[in-house]
Amino acid sequence: MPRSTFTITLYVAVASAILWAAFGCPTPPTPLKNYITSVANDNNNPFVLQTKVKNGGDTNFDNLYVFAYHTGAGLNDAMLRTEAQSAVPASAFTGGAGCGSSLGAQYFAVLFQIGGSPYELMPATGYTPYSGLNPVHINVNGAPPSVDNAFYFDENKLIWTSSANSSPPSGFYGWLACQSVHPAVGTPNVKGVQLFYRTVSGTAPAGCADVDLVAIY
Repeated sequence: MPRSTFTITLYVAVASAILWAAFGCPTPPTPLKNYITSVANDNNNPFVLQTKVKNGGDTNFDNLYVFAYHTGAGLNDAMLRTEAQSAVPASAFTGGAGCGSSLGAQYFAVLFQIGGSPYELMPATGYTPYSGLNPVHINVNGAPPSVDNAFYFDENKLIWTSSANSSPPSGFYGWLACQSVHPAVGTPNVKGVQLFYRTVSGTAPAGCADVDLVAIY
């Protein structure tokens, strides 16, 4: 992407975040039942995301931290490393009281500040080339939660939904940590570990483990 195009993209993302915060939200969905155990945390209370392996899975995927792996101008894949200092701090962004309340106060977007600009945790939807696994991106953006891209906490576990107006929310059956096509940072001959999610239940594929993403403050 040419520098001028990237500058425009970055400006639009920042302006979008400001406008959403100032002027409100999309049309509110059908009210949700109160079944979620905790609500969105304060936007100014940053956290890092760490994996906790589920169901007796491969412990090599345990205690890894989310970081942004650069793939293009304003684009990153969500990757995982053991080094805590590599983790990118995130915050729960509701876009103001109006947006939080329109979806239900528990919903938020997960935003990272990278290079002084907002980047958003964005699970990919639709076709994916990763053998049916859906990758997770960290792309330049700053919008509040929407019906088809919203997060909430179940206690300290991060959950995503692509259908926040259903009860219960749907479209998400858990996170996976998997060996990646990207090399490990600083070790080009070793495969890195990438964050994916599943839209249906099942057994973790070879080279993967089912994980929770836990918020650590």
